Amino acid sequence: MRTGLVGYGYWGKIIDSKLEDNILSPPFDDVDWMFVVTPPNAHYDLVKEYILKDKNVFCEKPLTLDYNSSLELIELAKAKNVKLYIDNIFLLRDEIKNLNILPFNQIEFIWLKQGPYKNDLVSDLLYHDLYLLIHLAGLNKIENINKIENTNNKLKLNFKYGNVDVSIEYNREWDNEKTKLIKTEHQTIDLSFPKNDPLKESIEACFSDKVSYEYNHYLSLETIKLLELFL
Repeated sequence: MRTGLVGYGYWGKIIDSKLEDNILSPPFDDVDWMFVVTPPNAHYDLVKEYILKDKNVFCEKPLTLDYNSSLELIELAKAKNVKLYIDNIFLLRDEIKNLNILPFNQIEFIWLKQGPYKNDLVSDLLYHDLYLLIHLAGLNKIENINKIENTNNKLKLNFKYGNVDVSIEYNREWDNEKTKLIKTEHQTIDLSFPKNDPLKESIEACFSDKVSYEYNHYLSLETIKLLELFL
């Protein structure tokens, strides 16, 4: 599968390592898939450009930073009959795919790591936990947002998600072993170190047309709706 990649930063280099026949410089005329791995504020223009050129697009999360722009791109991809995939990577983790979640009234998302520092914590980290929240608890409304700490590299807040009490704690200046946990009153899900290669699996699923684009688009749009409350 011939691919092109735009964005060769921290995550772009990782994606490039998963691709076998990848082009890093334009023009991208003869590629089957374009990978957009730039900062989120550049996603809209790039994704739209490649869709209009009839390219399938694999876009790093979030698709855009607002619902209407994201919906426009998804509808454009459908109209042009090309594939648009948003990389909600934690859904491909074995720990999530094989999870038997017990009903819960409290959930805590903890993420302690060292860098990277380029994007803000909301679009960089919170986006992931919001789509995981929807995936685990279903669709609901966020209310009573209480920001306890909000700096460039630390975020601590809580809110109500329907009847569920949600708390968030992020620190990307963490000096110890990286930690990513989801805790409910019944379970602890440890996502600190992957048991599989979810990025490779997501790319292979796109190439073999084994993706539920309906669910990918639904979840991405609903996540961006929630994300807008924190921007």
